[in-house]
Amino acid sequence: MKTFRLTESSRTKDLKLDPSVAAVGFFDGVHRGHQQVIETAKSEAQEQGLKSAVMTFDPHPSVVLKKEKQHAHYITPLPLKQEILEDMGIDYLFVITFDQSLASLSPQKFVDEFFVGLHVEHVVAGFDFSYGHKGQGSMDNLPEFAKGRLEQTVIKKVEKDEEKISSTRIRSLLDRGEVEEVNQLLGRTFTVTGNVIQGDRRGRTIGFPTANVDVSPDYYIPKVGVYAVSVDHKDFTYYGMANLGVKPTFHETADQPNLEIHLFDVDEDLYDQTLKVHFHRMIRDEQKFNGVEELIKQLKQDEATIREFFRKN
Repeated sequence: MKTFRLTESSRTKDLKLDPSVAAVGFFDGVHRGHQQVIETAKSEAQEQGLKSAVMTFDPHPSVVLKKEKQHAHYITPLPLKQEILEDMGIDYLFVITFDQSLASLSPQKFVDEFFVGLHVEHVVAGFDFSYGHKGQGSMDNLPEFAKGRLEQTVIKKVEKDEEKISSTRIRSLLDRGEVEEVNQLLGRTFTVTGNVIQGDRRGRTIGFPTANVDVSPDYYIPKVGVYAVSVDHKDFTYYGMANLGVKPTFHETADQPNLEIHLFDVDEDLYDQTLKVHFHRMIRDEQKFNGVEELIKQLKQDEATIREFFRKN
């Protein structure tokens, strides 16, 4: 997959690109609704003998349009989104920088530069996709701006349990720790990636050594608590339990939650290694214990619960 980083001032017509069918949207999460848009574009491209493309934006428009918001948290930060799209077999990824210049662009200019200019011959998007200044461009009026230069396909609302599958719905579920439902909406496990950093090594002294994973602040993380997780490291997959939280038994306050993972049946120094962590089920809320012995008793119970979960799944 070839990735192109573009801005409002990019000379798109200078790029040597083959004609394509492009799925267009922000696609945070690349959930099952997004996948329908992307797979439709890919199928259309195969039928027409064109390249398949995805057009997305970075950062999230809310960072630019909402003055009080300085940083966005993503279900799939851009590197993970790129990885998922490459696995889906997409040929081109267009990442357009969302800034004030892009936000001020007229719908006509957007179509001329980023659809026609990039040799997009067919646009596939959800029914609610908008573009151009104040979202004045829509799939309804795209033919007006396209002027016969491209075709379009509009994807209707994709639902589960009579409710739209959306990034907003997924974030709400993450806030409640309902990662099993999140995974159904994503069509895969909710995942974060990070490097193992030095921790306080307290887990080793109580029989539960942990890998402390430094998760990028770009991720939208679930509710604090204890989770059943699997971990990809190089060519291996391990199983274990994760504590996402502030360790209230040992700390009165903490700036932000930490992700600590105890891997089952693994005795390996993972310091400075990159781990991909998949969340399968929340086991319990994080809690404060009356001493180390009470904590160890609960950790043993958590391990038994999680081992049984993976045995059945």
